[in-house]
Amino acid sequence: MAFAAFSWPFRRRGNGGGAGGSGASKSAATAAEDKELGVTPQLLDFLRTLSPDAFKAAALQLQGGSTEAAAGDLTSWQERHAVLVLSKAKELAKIRYDLCPRHMKDKHFWRIYFLLAKSYISPYELHAIQKEKLRRMETENGKSKQVITVEVEMQESKGSSLSQTSEVDLEFQV
Repeated sequence: MAFAAFSWPFRRRGNGGGAGGSGASKSAATAAEDKELGVTPQLLDFLRTLSPDAFKAAALQLQGGSTEAAAGDLTSWQERHAVLVLSKAKELAKIRYDLCPRHMKDKHFWRIYFLLAKSYISPYELHAIQKEKLRRMETENGKSKQVITVEVEMQESKGSSLSQTSEVDLEFQV
């Protein structure tokens, strides 16, 4: 009972099995979030085929093959995807439990996961990146419009005082 008050990213979501109409809206919102984060039935089917050995083999290939720089932290989209996929794919949660931290670090696990699932989730991740860029551009455009307006007003006030002085100078020159 006391645990219900805490926010925990890995808690189970309710099915909305009550008699009220809110269950349908919750399931529609959940389905939209699943699609936005790329957690599709195809991805879940793929995850059922994975094993801890697949992660270990990929880890060996990453270590031996290339000398890429260590992966940074997960993006916010990847974090949200990881939380959702762990709640939907119990097989992946079990693999993660078996491997982390005994065989690999959590960060390394997720790097391998995103490489293995790339073909399933990359269109959704690209869409999220594009959406974020558009949001940033809109915010920047809103700010730049304000700055441009102020600059134009300043130029107009400077221009009017310059034009007055140039008219005065012309009168003295005549």
